[in-house]
Amino acid sequence: MLRLSCFILCFILSGCTAFTRDTQSQPSAESESSSSMANLIIPEPERASIRAQQALAKFNLVMMSSELADEERAQFLFRRGLLFDSVGLDGLAFFDFQRALRTDPMLHQAYNSLGVHHTLRGEFIEAYEAFDAVLEMDPEYEFAYLNRGMALYYGGRYNLAMSDIKQYYDNDPQDAYRLLWTYIVAAKVNKMSAMEELAEQRKLITKDQWSNNIIDFYLGKISQKALLDSVVMGIDTRNQMNERLCEAYFYLGKYYRALGQMRVATNFFKLALATNVFEFVEYRFARAEIAAIRDSSR
Repeated sequence: MLRLSCFILCFILSGCTAFTRDTQSQPSAESESSSSMANLIIPEPERASIRAQQALAKFNLVMMSSELADEERAQFLFRRGLLFDSVGLDGLAFFDFQRALRTDPMLHQAYNSLGVHHTLRGEFIEAYEAFDAVLEMDPEYEFAYLNRGMALYYGGRYNLAMSDIKQYYDNDPQDAYRLLWTYIVAAKVNKMSAMEELAEQRKLITKDQWSNNIIDFYLGKISQKALLDSVVMGIDTRNQMNERLCEAYFYLGKYYRALGQMRVATNFFKLALATNVFEFVEYRFARAEIAAIRDSSR
């Protein structure tokens, strides 16, 4: 999947915190890959959660009961859909969300999940309608603003996306991911202004969180190597490391795509997918990013 000129593989030996590093060198096909694809940590994905699989089996038994009221059945369908999503079975999840809404059209959480799936499928009109329905039923449901903003962003409606993403950010300005998405969307409108705003808002973050490193990398305060080195700091399990890697590699992919280095960006998005952190926004949209890069090269 990768052609690296100089890379460091971090193999996970236990399931927690034991790592060893082995440094190798090999020639690269492109000069742009020589530094940007160095010092990588290769993820070792976890197996699908046993608990999630057991919960799915229990939900299937409950769903066979004819004694469920419509609202109860809709809730079970919605929750089973979330479980399907958590183990990467997105087609089954989409089907359950549709069934849940046919059973209970007022289940706004199902509209939100369905809207995300429409966005990932490139069905933007359906996505906008789903998120609009959520906010009509519950104007305080903040994740609908994020998800509608992302749908508008991927649909190329950047100015409209800014309004939703800004509202989502304003609900918790200490959240580095909210600030990062505000920058990503704003950069499509005015990159220089977006970078200035990112720098100013970063100064206001006092919360000690690993995700601050991603913003600092975007601002040029730390190197890519320092960002990747920070991934393994203070973690206890392989799953925690995979979650960080999923985020780090996705945002590195976004960074290099913005620079026009599409091969490097694609490799980082593939690395994000290799983590198998199915429920993360970064995992889900890594595939959409790869598809967009391929479409743009045709």
